[in-house]
Amino acid sequence: MKTEVFQELLLRSAISAVACDGSIDEAEILEIKNMAENEIYFMGYDFEKPLANNLNYIKEKGVTAINEYLNEVATANLNENQELLLIEVLIRAIESDERVESNEIKFLQMVKSKLKISEETIITKFPKQMDYLIDIHNYGLHQKFSDELKFE
Repeated sequence: MKTEVFQELLLRSAISAVACDGSIDEAEILEIKNMAENEIYFMGYDFEKPLANNLNYIKEKGVTAINEYLNEVATANLNENQELLLIEVLIRAIESDERVESNEIKFLQMVKSKLKISEETIITKFPKQMDYLIDIHNYGLHQKFSDELKFE
């Protein structure tokens, strides 16, 4: 996947992850901005306008935007390194407000189910997050994210 397209996918990943619990906390937005400004995988990416556009879109479309994102991940042709970076961005976004909600775990599992990378590889890379990286509730089997989202 081309760098700019991948960067856009990473940004949408982070926004979808923080929005899937129905609340977008300021700490979550700050972490997304921190990643976009400081991580090498966002180098050269002008994120301000896409961040605002994606936040507005997800607030407007809610669960529809989440499912569009999941469909995009399912058809993205990512290599293993890109898939690990995607998981890293999701984890950082989910953990940024210091609360890991059940909807966020469900969303993470649904994203993982769309990737080719093995669960063992993911857990080896992120052992501290093992508790919610293992899909004990079979969320990855869900075809659509169905929890209603209401943003204030």
